[in-house]
Amino acid sequence: MSDLRDLIDLEGLDPEEEARLRRTHELLLQAGPPAELPPGLDRPGATPTADVVPFPVKRRPLVAVLVAAAIAAAAFGGGYLFGHSKAKPAGFAAAHVVDMHPVSRATGELAVLKVAKPDSVGNWSMEMTVRGLPQQSERKAYYELWLTKHGKPLALCGTFRVHGDTTTVNFTVPYQVRHYDGWVVTSQVPGHGEPGPVVLTT
Repeated sequence: MSDLRDLIDLEGLDPEEEARLRRTHELLLQAGPPAELPPGLDRPGATPTADVVPFPVKRRPLVAVLVAAAIAAAAFGGGYLFGHSKAKPAGFAAAHVVDMHPVSRATGELAVLKVAKPDSVGNWSMEMTVRGLPQQSERKAYYELWLTKHGKPLALCGTFRVHGDTTTVNFTVPYQVRHYDGWVVTSQVPGHGEPGPVVLTT
């Protein structure tokens, strides 16, 4: 397998452009050579009778040529890749990751809370994966995620129920997250507006 430096002079390229060229080169290598032409296509067809209007050809930068080649290779191998692999969803862009543990260390529940950077209007996105929380026997019972100050739940981030051993939920809140000092998960039952017993904390 040839290295990109054997094919292209990378001298003077900035790191971002070099990284883009390397990704394109790797796509081409993964796609492999094109399939052989069917027998019916290995001979030229009849000369077209329509007038052909030539268009001027402009030189393209090397990056544009490689990107075009990568797109062609990806299109050629798209059917195979679609049929033989599962699409992977884009990962959550976490700026901070916070571990949560049970109030009683004797139990095995835990959670990982990922917090993204705030968007342009101040919304904070969060993704929480919890493991080991018991499924609540009462159908309308649920859990809540709270922001805390001095350990006291003050700002509700959202509610959820668990299914199976591991559950992943997403929340978006408009609060200034940096103004709080932690998170807790509480167990809630219908008819109680106040935060219930804390089952997970940071």
